[in-house]
Amino acid sequence: MKNKKEILKKLEEIRGLIIDEKLDEILNNETENKIEEIKWTKIGNLEWSEYLGEMSWYEATKKAKELGGRLPTRVELLDLYDNHSDECKDFVAAYYWSSTEYSVTSAWLQYFTTGFASYNLKTGSYYVRCVRSCK
Repeated sequence: MKNKKEILKKLEEIRGLIIDEKLDEILNNETENKIEEIKWTKIGNLEWSEYLGEMSWYEATKKAKELGGRLPTRVELLDLYDNHSDECKDFVAAYYWSSTEYSVTSAWLQYFTTGFASYNLKTGSYYVRCVRSCK
């Protein structure tokens, strides 16, 4: 028969595996719920997420991926401003991140009051909406 220390060690390993499995299950369910909680609106040939907050380009890229989408390109944001202004009235007058990079450290932004496009450091905090293909 195994000694008490070996049995306790094995029980701790099993308990750890069970806890890890349960944590993964909880985290996966939370991610699925987050995807369902986000409101998506069809505009043009894309679905646009509701406003997701202000964050860096890096955080925005990660958030979009977690939600099953991506950041819109510079051209998609400009098209939205130029051709779908009635459908995006709830866009706050602010700069929104695009996925289009200007350089290694900067990415393009679209301003939704004047249509002005600019770029800034990816570490800056700007508004975020993501897109995905229509289902």
